[in-house]
Amino acid sequence: MGPDLTVDTLVTAVLTVAVLPLAMLPTLGLVVRRFGRLAPWPLLSALGLVASASALAAFTVFPLPRPGQLACEGGTVEAGWQLIPLGSVAPILRDVGEAGLLGALTGFAFLQVALNVALFVPYGFFLHQATRWRAAAVVGAAAGTSLLIELVQGTAVLGLYPCPYRTFDVDDLLANTLGGALGMLLSRAVARRPFATPAAVPDLAPPSVLRRALALAVDLLAVTTASFAATVAIVLTLADGGSLADAQARIDHPALTIGVNLAAGAAVILAPSLLAREGTTPGQLLLNIAPVDVDDGGRPRAGRLVSRWAVRWAPWAIIPSLLPVMLVAELLSVLARRDRRSLSDLTSATTMRTRPALAAARAASSRHDAAGDPS
Repeated sequence: MGPDLTVDTLVTAVLTVAVLPLAMLPTLGLVVRRFGRLAPWPLLSALGLVASASALAAFTVFPLPRPGQLACEGGTVEAGWQLIPLGSVAPILRDVGEAGLLGALTGFAFLQVALNVALFVPYGFFLHQATRWRAAAVVGAAAGTSLLIELVQGTAVLGLYPCPYRTFDVDDLLANTLGGALGMLLSRAVARRPFATPAAVPDLAPPSVLRRALALAVDLLAVTTASFAATVAIVLTLADGGSLADAQARIDHPALTIGVNLAAGAAVILAPSLLAREGTTPGQLLLNIAPVDVDDGGRPRAGRLVSRWAVRWAPWAIIPSLLPVMLVAELLSVLARRDRRSLSDLTSATTMRTRPALAAARAASSRHDAAGDPS
């Protein structure tokens, strides 16, 4: 059975899986390229950035309204926007006059502003830790992220709902940006500590199990996102203004699900590996690793890349419930063998190396050939 494509599911998938988190994934690539390895604190910072981005998407959109819960009274979408800067200050001052300072600090008006600030502190912190951008760039990114969220809220999730269920508020934008700036300042203090900036290494050793696992996780996220997006596109095309449930019922067939999954796996994983110079998948390219032929250490032939893909991805496409079994089998093979080769490595006569190690090997081979050239 395919995914349940209700409006809630669509919003959840797009805003908590596909937009902010996917946009933050390149920070994993920054870590391995900057330090030559998945250094503990930089890796934690990169994962913290992905997690904080997911939290932003979740906390600023949910809970979603139930069908029939919205009371839309007409008018333009922008009519409910709060565009007066510092408009939230007046309610806080009124609470101070009525309940005193302590009462105001526990009142809704102040807590709303304070929570909007606090929500972006982890995002600004991890963004600066992972990227080490200049202060203006981090604050600008926090402001841009907040603006995106406010636009999604103020436009009824880009028109997916008949009217907004949350308000575009310029004060939320200011508070979020302030939170990002505070997180950046905290990160600058932490960045001075030795553990936050470990020494870089040449990255010539075989890739670690964790690095390979993260590459696989990125590929899995890319494939499942592509599969979901393809299913959504088919359903929306069939719906043509009608019910999503009726359209889904028309494609709820195992053969179509298998076809979509196979097509997504081929498009996102197999095709890029066949076309890439080093035979890399998107996840492998991001984590700066690549498969090599065990016979000559070069790029695997096309047949071996197809074999790698078939062992790892075809079972998932045909029977999705087999995915955990395949992943565990791959992991156990890597952990049990001295050469750290997985099942897909063994069946395709390949193994994994870092891309800097491959570049160094090519350079050494070129120097050797040049030295042996009598001309």
